[in-house]
This record gives sequence, structure tokens and C-alpha cells, in this order.
Amino acid sequence: MGGVDRDDWYKDDLRFLYSWKQEMASLGIEVVLLAGNHDIPYLINQSVYYSVKNPQTFQWVREILFDLELQIAYQLDDHLLSHAGYTEDYQPEEWHFRKILLDDEKYLIWLHDHVGLSRGGRHITGSPVWADLNRDLYERFNNSYPKQIVGHTSVENIDTKRTIIGVDTFSLTRNHQPLGNGDMLLFEDGELTVVKNSDWKTKENQKIIREVHCEFY
Repeated sequence: MGGVDRDDWYKDDLRFLYSWKQEMASLGIEVVLLAGNHDIPYLINQSVYYSVKNPQTFQWVREILFDLELQIAYQLDDHLLSHAGYTEDYQPEEWHFRKILLDDEKYLIWLHDHVGLSRGGRHITGSPVWADLNRDLYERFNNSYPKQIVGHTSVENIDTKRTIIGVDTFSLTRNHQPLGNGDMLLFEDGELTVVKNSDWKTKENQKIIREVHCEFY
């Protein structure tokens, strides 16, 4: 599809992310990366339908994800950040706030297996890497962590007036149509600001994204 190789796409993307994190570190800027449901299969060394199929590439991705020092959650002032969010059924654990280690495999498997009913799983709600913003987080609100910032669930735009703020504005439907306006969320001097991204839906970007997306579906 358009000459896009799935393995090369993974490698290029992760190389860029790794180099960018290293560059930020050289400038004294800490970058904290949070693990999501698409990362954990590599960390637990279990291939799934949406992971790369080439064994060598799979192991390469696994190694670089560990090198990136992912973690499950991050506390930003009074906001709890995670990939998908914490419902009342899940509470942050101490290890969620440090880098993921090889010894955490059994805990990662537990998180990865706890898929909520809203996402086709057998649990009431999804874990912090699977929770659905609309059908899990709002319906089973976590009163211990009322302010959260999450991804995972596609949103058209970022609404900072909400208690739980969804920031996944870079998604595609299975028909390769864009979901979300591409805006990003900036936290600076104690304030949350939405940063507009007018390049997200340009024809050139959409062509590249569709070519890559076709490789996945």
C-alpha cells in the first residue's frame, strides 16, 4: 500500500521518539512516556494481531520500549495522567509511577487482560490501559482521582473544562477517516492550554496517514 512497510514505520517512529527524548534530556528537559494497550504486548513478549509479525522487528521494538522507560501513570499537579484512565474499579499502585521493569511482567499481563465490556472484554470496566472515556470513566467515576488527563478514546477536540480531559485527537476510523482536530494540550506555569494544530488534516498528511493505516487494517 503506497510503498509503506509496517516494520519500517515502527522502527522510524520509535527511532525518532528515542532520539527526541535523548535530545530533550541533553537540554535538561525530562520526558515521561506512558504505556498504552498497544505497547504492552511487546513488554510482555506476547504477539497480538496489531503487533508486528516479524520476530526480529518485534524484539527490536520490545527492547527500545524498555529503553524509553515507559510508565503507567504520572501525577501532574492535581491531574492524574495515564493512557486510558482510572475508573472506580482501579486505583494507582506505587509501581505505576516508576519506569516499567522486566520483573513487572505479571502485573502488565493483568492490566492488559482487564478489558472492559465497552471494548469487548469481560470486565465491568477497563484497566488504566483499556478504559473507555465515555462508557467507563464517566459512568464509574473515580472519586479519589477526580481530575484526569487520558488518551485512548478518540475525541473531536480537547475540552479543558471537563474534569476528565480526553486528548486523543489523532485517530482514524477503519475507513481511514480522521477523528479529532489534532489539537494538543500544554501544561505550563500551572495552566492547561490547548495548542491548535492546523497541519493534522492537510491533504499531504492525510495521504501518508492513510497509506500507513492501510497496513494495519
